Amino acid sequence: MRFLRDLIKTPSFRTLGVFAGGNLFVAVLGGLGGLIQARWIAPEVFGEFRKFGILTTYLNIGLVVVHDGLSRQFPYLLGQGNKIAALHVAATAKWWYLLLSWFFSSIFAGLSLTSAMQGDYRSAVGWGAQIPIIWAAIYGAYLGVMYRTSFDFKRLAYNNVITSVLGFGALALVKVWGYWGLAARVILGSTVGLHLGRRYVPVKVRAALDGKDLVALARISLPLSIPGYIGTSCLSASLSFIVLHYCGQSGLGVYGMALAFQAMALTLTAAVRQMFITKLTHKFGETGDVSACLKYAKLPTLLSVAAASGLALALCLAVGPFICLILPKYVAAIPVIRILALELPLSAASLPLLILQAALWYKSVIAMALTPFLVCLALVAILPKTLGVIAACMIVGDFSALIVGFGILRCKRQTWSMRAAKLIRS
Repeated sequence: MRFLRDLIKTPSFRTLGVFAGGNLFVAVLGGLGGLIQARWIAPEVFGEFRKFGILTTYLNIGLVVVHDGLSRQFPYLLGQGNKIAALHVAATAKWWYLLLSWFFSSIFAGLSLTSAMQGDYRSAVGWGAQIPIIWAAIYGAYLGVMYRTSFDFKRLAYNNVITSVLGFGALALVKVWGYWGLAARVILGSTVGLHLGRRYVPVKVRAALDGKDLVALARISLPLSIPGYIGTSCLSASLSFIVLHYCGQSGLGVYGMALAFQAMALTLTAAVRQMFITKLTHKFGETGDVSACLKYAKLPTLLSVAAASGLALALCLAVGPFICLILPKYVAAIPVIRILALELPLSAASLPLLILQAALWYKSVIAMALTPFLVCLALVAILPKTLGVIAACMIVGDFSALIVGFGILRCKRQTWSMRAAKLIRS
């Protein structure tokens, strides 16, 4: 009991409480908003709008050049006390994020204009809505890296709460305008979230291209990011495309609703990961000791797994009666949501594996990131293309990645022990 009281009094626990609490509020409000919206929007309409986001997800490939490199180098250099180098790296990375945001925006503007000229105004709005979404995904990713201290994470939580409240209020647009209101709500949420992130970003630098810094970031980022992109964004977009092809727009709408429930339930774990990767990398920059970082990760991992397991069980028990009563149009999503709920404890258990990225173990990161992509798509290729089967393939892929990741850590530890024994004998 004394240990728990001391833990609660620590600054890190209080910061986690504010950050996770804010994100939990955002998840609850966002989930409630999604449920209200789903009562007004049929699965086929939701799927119609969601299909435009498949290209947006694929375009996240632009982040592989710098994002993981910046996420690693910025807190790492600060942990070493080299603030000037950290700011210089941030300035170079910012230039790349802005270039991508403007370039991809021009692509969506062209697609929107082409659809409008052909008289397909629903597609024109669908493509046009991707412009603020891609800005939030690309430039918003850069802003997120800049939030690194305990105070910064609190500010980030406040930004998310404000954006969520405004998005909830924008439900009135969906009620009045249907598909058009759905697009307007997404545009408003992305724009406000990006504005707040930029307004309160704690580290403000002027974008400046430095070829040497950009190449250095790319050398770090590409080996880390490409496998991660394939295992997340590329896999997500590919599965959405498969669902759209085999199950139609209605199936994509049901699949999107299941993912929305999963994302809401994963909010706590996502908050812990977002804060923990920065703190873990900072600690690695201070100590350079992987073993110390793994010990540092032990308690947060155990607490996260316990909380995520309880939340997954509650979701599985409650989602059936809830959807039947509140969202009868999405009854087909119930078994999919129950399968996807297994991702909660798996995601929480993977916290120690973040050290692979912090330590720049490229081969290990590649092996772990490619595992879910290859396993999932291989299973989807040979099994029936139903929503439940596709969801189960996703879980099997993630579980396989977890096994591979901890297997790598086990091998690394054995190697460290053998080297230490040799040094002692010599």
